Amino acid sequence: MTTAGNTRAGNVPRTVGLTTAAVLSGALAAPGVSMADGDRDVPDSASVQADIDGDGGPELITVRDRGDDRVVSARFADHSYVESAFPADVPGRLQLDPRVADLGRDGADDVVVTIATGANTRTLAAFTYLPEQGLVRVTGTDGVPFAFHDGGGATSAASYTCHEPVTGGATFTTVRAERTETGLDGVRTRYAVRRDTVLLHGRTEFHGAAENAPVVQADPAGCAPA
Repeated sequence: MTTAGNTRAGNVPRTVGLTTAAVLSGALAAPGVSMADGDRDVPDSASVQADIDGDGGPELITVRDRGDDRVVSARFADHSYVESAFPADVPGRLQLDPRVADLGRDGADDVVVTIATGANTRTLAAFTYLPEQGLVRVTGTDGVPFAFHDGGGATSAASYTCHEPVTGGATFTTVRAERTETGLDGVRTRYAVRRDTVLLHGRTEFHGAAENAPVVQADPAGCAPA
């Protein structure tokens, strides 16, 4: 099904294909992953509900293929919508599913999408909603799009987690490590996430750490909205 919607401030009207959910009487139907039966022109997509504007009600978040790029969009209960395209080095319909997180622990949900895949690792990007701009990719203070990782295998480990602000205000942590003969060598990096910007708060290098060492632990479930 293809539904045209109004846009919110700062966005150009587009037609958004919804293959996994519909807006019914102002409520959002349960999301899923689907391809329209018998319609090969409709791109693969995956959807989830998230409260990206912090008003207590869910928006329908959809990630879909569009040529060489992917598009993340949000449809609101009033039928308005916003969208943002991003490059993705992901084959076919793999890893379309968005993740819902609150990286800044500010009560408004962020959307985490896959932008590349390795043998056992996803490279991820985050989008946040700014009323004056729409869905905006999170960047560093230098304006460079921010990427992080989740996965690993026999030779490496990578993940991320979130926590309530501690002294200094850090809310988001990443871990990257390589496995060596003596244990894990890597770095644990702490950030504060303020709207669409990550601010570095500190790094801890580790060498020969055990798999169960606290400095290595990072669980993406810790970023789930409260």
